[in-house]
Parts: sequence; structure tokens; C-alpha cells
Amino acid sequence: MPRTFEETAALYNSEMTGVYSGGLVYEYTEEADNPGFGLVKVASSTTVTEKPDFTNLMNELSSNPSPSGDGGYTANTQVLNCPAQDANWAVASDALPAMPVGAKKYMSSGAGTGPGLTGAGSQNAGGASTGTATAGSGQVTATGSSRSSSTAKALAAGLETPCLGKTILGSGFALVLSALSGAVML
Repeated sequence: MPRTFEETAALYNSEMTGVYSGGLVYEYTEEADNPGFGLVKVASSTTVTEKPDFTNLMNELSSNPSPSGDGGYTANTQVLNCPAQDANWAVASDALPAMPVGAKKYMSSGAGTGPGLTGAGSQNAGGASTGTATAGSGQVTATGSSRSSSTAKALAAGLETPCLGKTILGSGFALVLSALSGAVML
């Protein structure tokens, strides 16, 4: 069943510009494992067929131009800090990971040519962030590893999933006990 994209009129309404600034349409190309879904069907590197969803989206976008204005944008805002560390908030710092050098280059110079999934420049190449930045500052401070492993483990303790071994063993014991009790009653 083709999508009609009727929500476009509401999303492109000038009353939405203060809270909505864009979106994505899933998905552009039809995939082999999900036929019938996608805006276009790619038969080869030179053959692309527009599907009804493509036409429907094109018509909705043509009928609903992007709203004008800035949507209430405020250039002078204050950065909100994280709450202080306490029993319910186990975060001691509000420092954010700094942007990796490779990502900065990408943002200023563009993506360049596509290297594929392996090799230099691929999704699996590159480095990690080497520092932190205070929210809203844009300034990087190299930190390396600023926490001891015991502190990191203590902070992450609340995030660990419980061990299921004892739960499964206990459930199995309760099942066997119930079965034996039922057999004795017969």
C-alpha cells in the first residue's frame, strides 16, 4: 500500500518551525528483503524506477513549501548544567567527549570519495575522542583516562544487568517442586 505522506502539511506548517527542523523518509531504495517499500527501485547502476511513494512525497512537498522565518531561534542561550552528583545521579562531571580530529576534518572538508566498508577512511577506520569539552564551549581539553577503574566500575554498577543464572536455577527448582507436589496430591 503506497504511503501518502499526509503529515507533510502539518510538519511544514509555520506553527511547527519552533519545534521541528527536518526529518527523514524511510527508505529511499527498495531492498531485496523488503520488496514494496522504498521510494525508488534500483535495478542497476544506471536504472532507477520511481515508485508511487516517490510521486506521493514529491506532490506533498510541492504542495507544502518550507516555512519561512527562523522558528523563534534564539542566538543567546545559556548552557544547562547537569545536576550535582547524589544518590540518584551518579555522574560526577558534565564534560562531553570532544569531537575527534577526523570528524572535524569531515565537517570542514566534506566526505570526499567513498572508501567502502574497509580500509583507510571506512566506517571501521579512524580514532576515538581524545578529550572532553564543557557543554556549549566547543573547547577541547585532553583528558585521556581521568577515572580510576574502581571509580568507573562503581559508577557502572547500577547499569549492570543482574546475573540470570541464579534466577533460572531458582525457577527450575520451583518448577520441579511444584511438579512433585502435584504428583503427591494425585
